Amino acid sequence: MYLGRRKILNIERYNANRDNCIKYKAGAVFTAFTELEKLLHIQALAHQYFQQEEEKMETILNSVEIVLGNKLTETEYHQLADALRDIAKRLNAHADEIDAAKMDNIEDFE
Repeated sequence: MYLGRRKILNIERYNANRDNCIKYKAGAVFTAFTELEKLLHIQALAHQYFQQEEEKMETILNSVEIVLGNKLTETEYHQLADALRDIAKRLNAHADEIDAAKMDNIEDFE
């Protein structure tokens, strides 16, 4: 099921191609980042969630490598999946806080 924000002309064909693509980890990574369309800063994600020496992180986890899923080990794929789950949890918590907060009163800021 397409999770992006763009209008897809032939959604049935897209979803069939998508289903084939996400059968393998590299395709699933590529699909995720393609459909997220620049919502995540990949270098920041790598820096915060992958505990590796800077040089290796720059080489392996630059935007092209991570989006294409190249050179990732099974452990790194799992780390990436956990990172996305953590980001989702944090986003949901912030969204809940925004919903629960009182409406701004302009006089409070004067």
